[in-house]
Amino acid sequence: MTNSDKPATPLTYEELSELVKRHESVIKTLKTTLSVQQSKTRDILYSIPLGLLVVNGQQRIEALNKLIEEFFGYQTEELVSKKITELFPDLQFLRVNPKPVPVMARRKGGETFPAEIIVNEFDAQLNFVHVQDITERSRLDRLRQDFVAMVSHDLRTPLTSIRGFLTMASEGAYGPVSDQGNRAIDRAQSSADLLISLVVDLLDAEKIDSGEFEPDLQETTTNVVVDRAIYASQAAAKGANVEIDKEVTNDVFWADEDRVVQVIVNLVGNAIKFSPAGSIVTISAGLEGAGVVFRIKDRGPGIPKQLQSAIFERYRQLNQPKETKRRGFGLGLAICKSLVEKHKGRIWVQSEEGKGSTFCFSIPLMDENFRT
Repeated sequence: MTNSDKPATPLTYEELSELVKRHESVIKTLKTTLSVQQSKTRDILYSIPLGLLVVNGQQRIEALNKLIEEFFGYQTEELVSKKITELFPDLQFLRVNPKPVPVMARRKGGETFPAEIIVNEFDAQLNFVHVQDITERSRLDRLRQDFVAMVSHDLRTPLTSIRGFLTMASEGAYGPVSDQGNRAIDRAQSSADLLISLVVDLLDAEKIDSGEFEPDLQETTTNVVVDRAIYASQAAAKGANVEIDKEVTNDVFWADEDRVVQVIVNLVGNAIKFSPAGSIVTISAGLEGAGVVFRIKDRGPGIPKQLQSAIFERYRQLNQPKETKRRGFGLGLAICKSLVEKHKGRIWVQSEEGKGSTFCFSIPLMDENFRT
């Protein structure tokens, strides 16, 4: 008989008692550790700066945090085991979605308010639902929409009329004008143009924000859009004593031609504003990889590296030396960025202080499926 075939020696009472004690100690330690971890997890969940619901597969609420109580006016015990429709009357079933989904929420007293929810799957039977009250954001959105509507209807038409009147006056339609009068008319025209530009930018920004704008894709060429942009920019270039040059290969691509021209005109306008008199703004365009790339190069003061990403933010303007600073509203580059991204492209800047800037954007070549 081998050692392995020998029967095991029975444990004595003392040995068995010691083994039970060790097991009990391990179990106690595990319970303490589990309790501590549960407490930490609960503290983390309750400290999240969003309302949190834990909802089971039957669409019933199993847990919630303090913000949910504040949002809806319920105590925790009033909501546990209740259907999700208690809080979201139009939401019969939760669908996992990591992106915010707008919903209408209902407080305990019956009052409704706009909210956003994000649904994440915890396991096969539980979902975490993050809730955000967006009442204030909705109010601000309405105020913004009302403001843009006012700008559109109450400012654009009279500004256009004023601009037309000033043009006619400068051309002598109302009689001879002295040199001093012409200079005054020029200043008034410049101010009217500035305000009209702001109105157009505000309306474009609102269209993009509201999702109303989608590019009208059609076949065009780099040469066509660059020539159109140069034609539209010649007056500004002449007034600033800046020359516009182009280096373009005539490549075919699909895009919303008017909007690509708008982007180039905006970038060329900025280049002209910050270029010294007698300098050249160069527009280059051509096929690179899977798309066309446009570059607008100036000989201006350049942009500090740490600020180059910020210039595409709305209402963001960089401090420039006094002799080169020009008026603006900080909307143009943000709109350019949105228009380029609507074409599934990207926009960026290459710049070094004292050596000018090159603004670049790319438009990918579109396949037949995207065109439709």
